[in-house]
Amino acid sequence: MSEKKKVRETFERGGGELKELWLICFTSILWFVWHVRNKTRFDGRCFSVQAVCRLISGHIRATSHLTTSPMHSTVQELRILKCFGAPCLPRRAPRAVEVNWFPPSLGWVKINSDGSWKHEEGVGGCGAIFQDYKGQFLGAFASNLEIPNSIAGKIMAVIKAIELAWVRDWKHIWLEVDSSLVLDYIRTPSLVPWSL
Repeated sequence: MSEKKKVRETFERGGGELKELWLICFTSILWFVWHVRNKTRFDGRCFSVQAVCRLISGHIRATSHLTTSPMHSTVQELRILKCFGAPCLPRRAPRAVEVNWFPPSLGWVKINSDGSWKHEEGVGGCGAIFQDYKGQFLGAFASNLEIPNSIAGKIMAVIKAIELAWVRDWKHIWLEVDSSLVLDYIRTPSLVPWSL
């Protein structure tokens, strides 16, 4: 793969800082070419190509310090940012969140459900696990779905889980989901899209 193609792909896949730098480069080049053209035409001044390139690179170096987005930590991206003299803003470390599973009360069944979706393929899936008050496994399911988005997968997981609980005659269920939108749908069923 040629070096130009590698650089182009890095710009396309790069983090926010590299995209901001790309915008700075593009606008700086346009502005300085326009500015030098006007100075040459209307003021009779002459500029060498090297002088214009120095003006553009100096402006890019100066304005690159205004970027606010973090970079993806790849070697190629780091090389490009260093070449332009841009500060390398690393991503923040992910925040650890402790998640605890609590068993339901005696006589209750706990259902943990979730759904997902692959945008590129337009397919998704959903599933749930059922456990009793001791944390004992009572059952589970997983399904492939042709759905329009990820929230539809989460909703279908809830619908199928409730249907299975009904079939098994589990009257007291504790349903856990990871989406506040799904909770809104459960509280107000009229919000659920008609297709579901």
